[in-house]
Order: sequence, then structure tokens, then C-alpha cells
Amino acid sequence: MSQYTVTVFGATGKTGRHVARYAAQRGWRVRAAGRSVPAHGELEPFDWDDERTWRTAAEGSDAAYVLIPFNHPGAPENTPALLRAVAAAGVGRVVLLSSLDVTEAEPDSPLRQAEDTLFGLPSATASLRPTWFLDNFTLGSFAGMVDSGVMRLPAGEGRIPFVDARDVAAVGVAAMAADGPTGPLPITGPASLTHHEVAAALTEGLGRPVTYTPVPAEEFVELMVARGFTADYGTFLAEALARVATGELVIPVHDTVSRLAGRPAHSAVDFAVRAVSGGSRR
Repeated sequence: MSQYTVTVFGATGKTGRHVARYAAQRGWRVRAAGRSVPAHGELEPFDWDDERTWRTAAEGSDAAYVLIPFNHPGAPENTPALLRAVAAAGVGRVVLLSSLDVTEAEPDSPLRQAEDTLFGLPSATASLRPTWFLDNFTLGSFAGMVDSGVMRLPAGEGRIPFVDARDVAAVGVAAMAADGPTGPLPITGPASLTHHEVAAALTEGLGRPVTYTPVPAEEFVELMVARGFTADYGTFLAEALARVATGELVIPVHDTVSRLAGRPAHSAVDFAVRAVSGGSRR
């Protein structure tokens, strides 16, 4: 019997590196589609700007993990074409990293376009719909604030069931399996937290003080610009956080991780302890 083979797009990224690691732990052959040497699996040449590499990166694989790289110009709009290329390569199962926000996205948004294309493929398909990542506090948008010891955000007392990227990856690998689940898969952490509670968890896990101070949206945008982000990106985040603060955005806790990963979802403290050990960078 041939070895189960999977292609992981973005295998060095926030979720992809965990997908590649968990897939390798299952004994699968992992083909990492990209230009950087992965920690797990073999490098498969792939370039978003070269369509000739799209199908070849997936050929011979039983399943594929695909994400939408919003930081690569033109790639979000081309994700539907990549998904079709993956299916045309004969891949039997395709898993897309989407977002819980997809249900509210405009019909012509890259997120909706990608999901609509995914569910129209002849392959078995699953859409991962995670909530906001805890990893953004150590590797993403808010890492600088956490490093400074003070998170100044316009999130009020709103609650979010933040999720660890490891849990998103675990669900993704479960969906890539030959008998894995299909359809939309909502993914959250084990509990809804205020940013005060996130700060307390980071304090405990990191072993140094981290506090949260609610601030007006205008001040937040200025802080983000001062840290090197664009004003448009700061405004985008401020608007999203405002929906948390007002209670307009309410995300229920889902048990998807415990059902499909066979273990509880990681808590915010679990996440912070991993960040200290360097695991968030592996």
C-alpha cells in the first residue's frame, strides 16, 4: 500500500508548519509547497506568481492544505484558480483555511470566492473557520504591545474565544485524513475571554507582567502606525475590535477541536507557556 501523501501550501507559516508537523507524525509523506525549506517534509517548488507550479505542487498527493495569503499581492484573488488546479491534479481531499468571518463577508470578497470555489470542487472538501488567533499576541499584529507589557486596544470588555494555531492545524490534519470530516468546520478556543483575561494568561505563561488598557480607536490607530503598520490596517483592526467592544460580534465556543483532535483545545495559558519555550516559532 502506497504512503498517504499530502501537499501543504504555506508549510512554514503560522498554521502550515503545525499542519506539516502533525501530518508527519501520522506517518504521512509531506510535500511542502513553497520556496522556503520546511521544518517537516520535503520542499515542493511553488510560486504564487508562476501558475505552472500550481498543479505540479499537488500532483500525486491524496490531500492538500490551502490557505489564502493576504500579504501576497494578487494571491487572494488567485486562490480560486489554485483550488481548481489542485483538484485538477487529482487530489481527493482539499482543506482550506478560511475564517469564521466568511459568513458575513461580501459575495465578491476573496474569502467568499475561495470558499464558493472550494465547495464546487469534485474533491471531498472542508473549510476551516477559526476565530481570532492567540498567536497574534506573540507573532502577529499585537506582538509589539505584548513585548512592551501593555496591550492598548479598543476592545472594551468584549469576549472572544481565541484559538491556538496548533488547534487549527490539528483540525486541518483530521480533515485531510482519508476518512476526515467535510464541510464548514468552526474552530475556537475552550472559553470566551476578555482582553484582561488574555493579558492575565500571558502574564502567567510568559512569566512577566502584561496588562490590557482599553483605548479609543483613534489612539489605537496612531499606536499601530507608530509600530510600522499602515493606517488602513490599523483602522481595519480598530473596526473589528469595536464590534467586540460593543457586543455586536458574539462568537460561541465550539467543540470542534475536542471532537476531531481527540484532546481539549489549548487554553490561553497553554499557549503562552509554549511561546516561552519557543514553540510558537517552530
